[in-house]
Order: sequence, then structure tokens, then C-alpha cells
Amino acid sequence: MTTVSAPYEEALTRTFHGHTYRARVIRRRDARTAPIVLIGGAFQNQYAWGRVERGLLGTADLITVDLPGAGDADPLPAGYGLDFLTAALDDLLTSVLGDAPVNVVGASYGSAVAHRWVRENQERTVRLVLIGTMSRLPEEVRARMRHSLHQLRYGSRGDFVDSVLNAMMCLAPGVAIMRRAAVVRCLTAALDQLSDAGAAQYVQNTRRLLDHREQAAAAEVRVPVLVATGEHDPLTTPGLNREAAEGCADAHFTTIRDADHLVHLERPAEVVDLVARFLTGQSLDGLDYCHPVERLGSPSGLLDRQGR
Repeated sequence: MTTVSAPYEEALTRTFHGHTYRARVIRRRDARTAPIVLIGGAFQNQYAWGRVERGLLGTADLITVDLPGAGDADPLPAGYGLDFLTAALDDLLTSVLGDAPVNVVGASYGSAVAHRWVRENQERTVRLVLIGTMSRLPEEVRARMRHSLHQLRYGSRGDFVDSVLNAMMCLAPGVAIMRRAAVVRCLTAALDQLSDAGAAQYVQNTRRLLDHREQAAAAEVRVPVLVATGEHDPLTTPGLNREAAEGCADAHFTTIRDADHLVHLERPAEVVDLVARFLTGQSLDGLDYCHPVERLGSPSGLLDRQGR
């Protein structure tokens, strides 16, 4: 009978340029690949990955983090850009792992930090996964963000909840979304109970994205990349995700069936399977829960990587 080692969890609190942030390092002796760093999106904290975290623990050690401005970390004014969050992430990884290589997984808001850190630390990166990402912020996305900020400040809490649900979820009655009713209930309850501190975090983090046009072209990333989202994602649409993948030197792209932007809540087992397969170098062919995985890449990036 195969035995699996029990994970050991360590909680960390660090301060970076006067801003305190928190992290967890979950280790096990039978990891099959380099540690996985998980960087979540808006309204997420370091414990929010739930089933995805537990599933990926069978593959590697995990590091989750509340960077400044997220979860239980210190507030971070919008004047601090993604470069500051990237530097804070580097502070964490250097303190925990030194120069040891990692796999990086970033979702939604966290994908911008993940992308930037990998771009600056490619020699320390094994593979990168981006879930619900985009390489630019189109005006329609900016409009949705500005609308949610307006509703949070001037509308009722119900108006704000509706604006977030409409931005992140496909609510059309004729479209099949796995676990949609349960996810709507959970997200609605969480937003209804959002504290003043949580609301302030959302305002600053959203303004950070609106005010800082600093994500560079994905072509600068040369490590293997997987880009995925739900097939009905209304926020970081499949088209925007595919566009981000197209610029990479070595990218795989797919969309997960019957899911939208909250794919990690709607199809957690499938997200775990897809990510674990990619990070351990297994085939991504013939998976019934997603559309056929496309191999994309920038010709110039591929030439650079192959040294030709």
C-alpha cells in the first residue's frame, strides 16, 4: 500500500517596507515537482483556494500568501503599483526558498503579480499557470470596475453585490454553469458581510489596476505557461486569455467547460487535474472537461528560447 506523508504547515508574518503581510508554507516529503506558489484574486485570502489547495497538495509543497492589501495583511494604498506587490512576493520567496525554483499559479487579480514576478525571475521559475488573466485592461473591463466602485460608494450593498456578480459570473439562464447556484449564494453572502476594511481593500486594489498601466507584453515570459479560464468568463474573457497566451514563447491555452470567471469554485477538481498535469509535464490531450488544449507561442520568443 502506498503511504502519503502528512503535510506540515508553517504560518509566516513578514514586513516589507513598513507593510506587514502573511503567508503559509505547507510542506510534504513526497512532492513530485517544485513548490507551488498560489496568488489569488479579489476577495480572496490565503485560505480561499480550498479544494484546489487540498488537491494540489498531492503534487507539491504549497505557498499561499496575503500580500499587502489582501486578506489579513496591512492595507495598501492604490499609489503602490504591481511592482511593489511583486517585490513583496520576491521578499517572501527569497526568505523561504532562497534561489530554489518554484511553480507559480496566479488567478485573476493575482495573475498580474504572478506574471510580473516570473518575468523578472525566469531562472527561478519552472512553470507558470495563469487562470482568468489578460495582458491589457480593455475599456469595457475598466467600465465594469468603475461601476462596481460607484455602487460600493453610492449605491446599496445589494447594488454592489449585483455589480460584482454580473462582472464575474455568467448569469444567463440558458447557459450551463457547474455549481452556479451554490457559488452565487456563497459569493452573495460574502459580499453582503464584507467589512469596512474589506471594502477599503477592494477600492484600493481596483484603483491600483485602473491607475497603473504597467503589465508588459507576455512575450517576455519564456518559461512554459498554461493559460486557462471558464468558457463563459464575462470578465477576463476567453479572448483576452488567449491573447495573453499568444504572446508567450511556450504557452498552452484552453477553456474549461461549464464555468465562468469563478472556475476554481465551480470546477475545482478539474482545475486541480489540469494544473497538476501541466506542472508535472503530463499530457493535456483528450481531457473531457475542457476544450482541446492549444499550443501557442510567439515565434520570436520560441527562437530566443531555442537559441536560434
